[in-house]
Amino acid sequence: MSHHDKGQAILEFALAMPFLLAFIFFIVDCGFFAFSYVSLTNAVREGARCAAVGGTPDAVELRVTGTYGGPGEPTVDKPLDYVDEFGGTAPVIGGSVTVTAHHTYQWITPIGLVPGIDSSTAYTKSATMRMETNTVAKATC
Repeated sequence: MSHHDKGQAILEFALAMPFLLAFIFFIVDCGFFAFSYVSLTNAVREGARCAAVGGTPDAVELRVTGTYGGPGEPTVDKPLDYVDEFGGTAPVIGGSVTVTAHHTYQWITPIGLVPGIDSSTAYTKSATMRMETNTVAKATC
């Protein structure tokens, strides 16, 4: 192997390394995104359970944001049927309550540099459960 061959190998490595690192970081970023997505699914389910056993809307929101383990903080909706059930009229046993949350994942990998690709992904998760009580007696779940 001559001296020029060693230089060629170093140059090829230097040219290939940024693409290899970007690919590895993208795979790790996809893992973080999947974790965030699954974590929001679980948090919304926990919030729906809290509402089904008589939690107040604030307690449900606190339960969703407290259970979510991903990056950032989700935004919890209070749908009209949920607000009506807890905001003046008593909830009905067997009626349903739906909890919905939104989150926008900011990609760490700079995929926003590619034209036509946004650097964030927004998604929404919701869960519906049946009411188990007629009273909203609990402040926390």
